[in-house]
Amino acid sequence: MSELKRLVIVSTLFQLVWFLAVLGRESWQWLTLVIVVGMLLMTVRVQGFKWWPWLLLTLTGVTLDSLNVSFGLLIFDHHWLPTWLILLWAAFCWYAYFLTQVVSQYPLWLVSIVGGLAGAASYLAGYKLGAVSLGVSLPVAIVLFFIEWIGIVLLCMKVNNGKGKQHEDSNDTLA
Repeated sequence: MSELKRLVIVSTLFQLVWFLAVLGRESWQWLTLVIVVGMLLMTVRVQGFKWWPWLLLTLTGVTLDSLNVSFGLLIFDHHWLPTWLILLWAAFCWYAYFLTQVVSQYPLWLVSIVGGLAGAASYLAGYKLGAVSLGVSLPVAIVLFFIEWIGIVLLCMKVNNGKGKQHEDSNDTLA
């Protein structure tokens, strides 16, 4: 499968999970769980996906958002992270595995800025769709999310070996 076709497939799957998680929240979290587990298992089966980098990134993201809740930046109906958000982190870190393979051809500073903007925009969209409330003003939240996501992108690039190459043969197919 071509790299472009693979990127389109994994991007579409990630966006599907994002919409299920953010729009469906608790109502659709079980469907979100099934899809995320299916994506992970299929990737392990087809590509020999390595669990440790994915787990490290997922735990980092969940910890970051737990801190965001603790410090009052993110506000949910509960005092803990909702399951759908944890699943969204799992899906994003799966997506980052593939995305780093593509974006590694660009300067790291550019990838980090674009990733910071995209990450902040994702939280803004979640806020606008009513999935989360903010404990600070919108401009402050956007700046904080942008800074956090620059760090997340840099970590994704580092953990995924800068090129996302966690397997020997990058010509393997996803589906």
